[in-house]
Amino acid sequence: MPKIFLIACEASGDAHGAVLAQSLRKLDPRIEFEGLGGPEMGRSGVSLLADMTKISALGFGDVLGKYFQFRKIFYRALTHVRKTKPDLLILIDSPAFNLRFAKKIRKRVPIIYYISPQIWAWGGRRIRTIKRTIDHMMVILPFEEEIYRKAGVPCTFVGHPLLDRIKPSKSRTLLRQEFGVRETEKAIALLPGSRESEVRRILPVMLETADLLTGENPGLKFFLIEAPHVSREIYEAPLERHPQLHPFRTAERLYDVVHLADFALVASGTATLETALLGTPFFLLYKTSASTFLIGRRLVKIPYLGLVNVLAGRFVVPEFIQHLAEPQRIAHETKVLLENEVLRDKLREEIYEVTRKLGEPGATERAAKVVLGKLRESEGYRRARP
Repeated sequence: MPKIFLIACEASGDAHGAVLAQSLRKLDPRIEFEGLGGPEMGRSGVSLLADMTKISALGFGDVLGKYFQFRKIFYRALTHVRKTKPDLLILIDSPAFNLRFAKKIRKRVPIIYYISPQIWAWGGRRIRTIKRTIDHMMVILPFEEEIYRKAGVPCTFVGHPLLDRIKPSKSRTLLRQEFGVRETEKAIALLPGSRESEVRRILPVMLETADLLTGENPGLKFFLIEAPHVSREIYEAPLERHPQLHPFRTAERLYDVVHLADFALVASGTATLETALLGTPFFLLYKTSASTFLIGRRLVKIPYLGLVNVLAGRFVVPEFIQHLAEPQRIAHETKVLLENEVLRDKLREEIYEVTRKLGEPGATERAAKVVLGKLRESEGYRRARP
């Protein structure tokens, strides 16, 4: 049977890997899947060597703290792939792990990379590595395809997979009724990140901001989105310092809660694009360790952190990064926006115009067809043909 090995190191990659495996299985039920990933890939039928989402980290300090766990899994997977020789290797995002893996395994197994490293942010060094090690790149942002083609890397723009996943369960009106948000109230969603290190640094800033806003406007209702794989205990200590807030807490209703909200405070990452696609105006907040910030500031070649701003090529969504992520400043700007419906609608419309650049739904199906085309070129697939 044809075999594919997938690697996804974080929760977002796990979700993309799961739906990609499902789409491929619809095209050819004979394909067998193994890999590194998380619970969603496991539920989609991928046989996992390890759950990477449990140890996913952010920042150089965090990675160093879990270095030996990553190293052990890395070499275990490398030995397994060398021994089993799958027909195709699919690497999903996470360039720190995946590009190193590609260097070690190149020329032994055909490699497709799904969800490109942010070469437009980090400069040309990585694209040279990609050209030497990757057989085909599948990109999800429209401007990335031209970058790779100019560099001589085979590439396909498949569209953004989030366009297929962003589906609230009900209309905004019905959701506000369900969650008890009255017409006179404003709902604010708090999304402090998907990793433990992010939550520890960003949630206290968000809660302090919420406290300041509540002091001036008691008619606010807060909703806290918790990451499913981050322990609830990580949220408890910051919440205990703000006993008067009582936010509604959920780890399962992300799209519904963001859709019903009038406004959101969002940590950088996939959640910013999810919030944008749900039509909710938001501010981006981010704090990391001093070492990570200083190194990142020297390496990153663009002034924006959020994908909406990257796509727009300008600041559409305000970004409060590191020392600018100060509760008084954020609370003031949020208050101005909440009290001015014209400004809020303008931000919403500008965000919508940017998201239109992502193309049409169907990204995962298009990606699956690219993968199947490459798989059919393999000797293992030809042997498995009935």
